[in-house]
Amino acid sequence: MTTRELAALCESRINGLSRIRQAFEHSDAPEHVEGLLDDLRIAAAEWDTAVGRPPDGDPVALRVGARTVRDGVPGFGAVADALESYASALESGQARHGAGLAQLRAARQRAAGLTVAGDADADADADADVGPGRTEAASSAATAVLDVACAGYAACQDAYEAARDAEEALYAALSYVRVRPSGHRSDLRV
Repeated sequence: MTTRELAALCESRINGLSRIRQAFEHSDAPEHVEGLLDDLRIAAAEWDTAVGRPPDGDPVALRVGARTVRDGVPGFGAVADALESYASALESGQARHGAGLAQLRAARQRAAGLTVAGDADADADADADVGPGRTEAASSAATAVLDVACAGYAACQDAYEAARDAEEALYAALSYVRVRPSGHRSDLRV
């Protein structure tokens, strides 16, 4: 998938999670909430796998390349600046992606333990009637998990978009560089 497709996937997931959140907010029947929790646990199992790949690239190599271009090719300062900007955006994006992925994994783990009936080990009678307090608590816990997952997807989306924007800026800077057919260094024009 391209970074554009990954950013769109994150946006789609955020929209889907928001709809699920609304369903929890508008449901107070224990059976309905339990059904929503089942769906949430199933969906949560794959939250982090779809966006597991961080923005591609090596910021260190890009900075070395920028230094080489700046020092070795007069008149290519704009390209060197674009390489530096791309390296910074990529480094920041990779860090944001890592934080977002950690949020998604934490939300996935929390979702796995959600239930209306509560913790079966802690309850002496797990088959007892579920009151409105437990249903409301389960819905609140689920919306908190969904909020964390949305924040995780938003961080990943920001990371992909920042890397994509910086890459586009680099290509724009490179579009001003023309090479004559021979390709010799002396043939480069700005």
